[in-house]
Amino acid sequence: MSIHWTQSVDPSLHRPSKMKRKREGKEMATAAGTGSSCDGGSGRGYEVFLNFRGPDTRLTIADTLYNNMIRAGIRVFKDNEELRFGEEIGGGLLQAINDCRIYIPIFSKNYASSKWCLRELAHIVELSRDDDEKVILPIFWDVDADDVKLKTKLYQKALRKHKSTSGKDLAKKWKKALREVAKIRGRNLKDHGLHKLTNFVVEEVSNLLWPRQTDMPNHLVGIKDRMDHIMNLLDLGAFDVRFVVIHGMGGIGKTTLAEEVFRQISPQFQGHCCFLKDVRSNDIINLQKKLLSDILNLSWLNPSFIGKEADLIKTRFHGKKVLVVLDDIDGWDQIMRLADEPNRLGGGSRIIVTTRNIEFLVKEGEDDNVPTSNSGQISFYDMPKMNSHDAHQLFCECAKPPPDYMDITIKLINVLGGLPLALKVVGSMLRGRCQSTWEGTLSKLKRVMNKDVKKHLMISYKALELIQQQIYLDIACLFFNKEKTTAVKYWDAIYGYRTEIEVNILKHMSLIKISSDDKLWMHDQLRDLGRNIVDPKNGEIHMRGSRLWSPEDAFPVVQTEMGTKDIVALNLGTPHPNKTYRFKPKQFAGLVNLRFLQLDHGNFEGDFKNVFSELRWLSWSNCPSKFRATNFVLTNLTILMLCGNNVTEDWGGWCQIMV
Repeated sequence: MSIHWTQSVDPSLHRPSKMKRKREGKEMATAAGTGSSCDGGSGRGYEVFLNFRGPDTRLTIADTLYNNMIRAGIRVFKDNEELRFGEEIGGGLLQAINDCRIYIPIFSKNYASSKWCLRELAHIVELSRDDDEKVILPIFWDVDADDVKLKTKLYQKALRKHKSTSGKDLAKKWKKALREVAKIRGRNLKDHGLHKLTNFVVEEVSNLLWPRQTDMPNHLVGIKDRMDHIMNLLDLGAFDVRFVVIHGMGGIGKTTLAEEVFRQISPQFQGHCCFLKDVRSNDIINLQKKLLSDILNLSWLNPSFIGKEADLIKTRFHGKKVLVVLDDIDGWDQIMRLADEPNRLGGGSRIIVTTRNIEFLVKEGEDDNVPTSNSGQISFYDMPKMNSHDAHQLFCECAKPPPDYMDITIKLINVLGGLPLALKVVGSMLRGRCQSTWEGTLSKLKRVMNKDVKKHLMISYKALELIQQQIYLDIACLFFNKEKTTAVKYWDAIYGYRTEIEVNILKHMSLIKISSDDKLWMHDQLRDLGRNIVDPKNGEIHMRGSRLWSPEDAFPVVQTEMGTKDIVALNLGTPHPNKTYRFKPKQFAGLVNLRFLQLDHGNFEGDFKNVFSELRWLSWSNCPSKFRATNFVLTNLTILMLCGNNVTEDWGGWCQIMV
């Protein structure tokens, strides 16, 4: 509610010039001008008004409280005590009082001797009566509530003097204001001490100004449930130190979630908070400098700090309650250099980590779907895939499709797999474009990934070791939604050791998941990335055409005898179900490193001696009744999958394949 200053308000509230003020002595109470007051340069007005008698509390509670509030991002108004000669400040002071939502009167032994303290207090009480959103939080510095209620003699002498100099009515008004405020439950110095008292007040003010919001900003789609999970893991009411790790594939929204959590809870940490974005790609020393600057307000122009960043974090963070977000990390060393050991931090500290890779955080040998850390203080949150409703909403917010584009919109969302990054990149690109551009984009995305999305996802792929890359590509091209146990036997045979450890690394790096029924699964965009890497025309040079997972690409290679040593997997499928194909040895002669072969229907004919010497996996559906090949010896075969009505106990292929 907007409150306007009227003639009925105490006219003496307009302060006099500097000359007159000097004659009144050093009794000046609160905010005068601009010097010590802070609205953050935002032009949004003040939020908190400090009402105090300067000589009593300026160098103790008033300054400490003011500085702590500034560091917590609170726009607070405090007396500068220095006015320009002859300057009238009534308008600015009154505007500041009116703008504020929270008022903090600091009652000291000589508070009542200041007319300015009492004038401001009386006006504050009037404002709070008319506006329920305005709150008074009294502090009893070296007095008790009974003193302010005028039940003792402490303030009575001063008020009798005011009665004689300012009039009976005004003195009565000030008494009423004192008694009314004293009824409010406040903070008393003797109950807490200066440090705890200021911390309690700043936290209380922060909670009043920035209560936890239940409504997310419009541009944040599908984040509320995720926020609730993270808030439960953080449990801000607990006094221990907690690490929460948000992990998932690139582009799934980890950073967005961390940013929103940080925005909502940072006011509760009184300025001792820092968001370090993209840690993996930034110099660690620069990150340490930003951390110390944000948390401790240290200036890096001071040469005495240079080269001492790590030591300062260890010593100055000790026992301090902090909120730190480490975004996109990939190693434990980064946590140690930026957040230190959990037992060094103050109670209530919270460290939020976002990462694609939790391998360095989980217990050695951990192989189930619920990671546990080497430290019991770390909780994990696996970012889920965006559901279809939220994916549709996000894409539409970015692309703004006309009503008659809904069919192609749904197709695009399906192709993009509901990945937030892909939805935003492609949606923004298509905004305002004609329908033919939308259709062309859909056609292209079915074959080639968007370059910006691919660049983002390739970060995780490039972080893999060579064998891990090979297994990742196999899953994307050959074993998507296939049984893990069988695939692991295939890789064990190829690489000569137990490869389940590599599968677990892929899982910890958020590239794959293992379903409850032991199936290998990955996000559609990660599957498409793998297939794009091996695309025979547009793939990465060293992997191009290595896995011809599509019969459209695989069959012509065999048919034209164009196979090379770079091809390790073929899915011949069924190009024409009504036509019987007979594959000859010379069609596979160039495929000397072929280790995976899948086909449907068809037959082998001729002498296949040493043709499939490296083959580990053969999957053949609808086998023919008569097997026409000779010397079809598969020495290194590990996985054989045959099906069809013609595969009986006396089928002709058994005697050669099973040698």
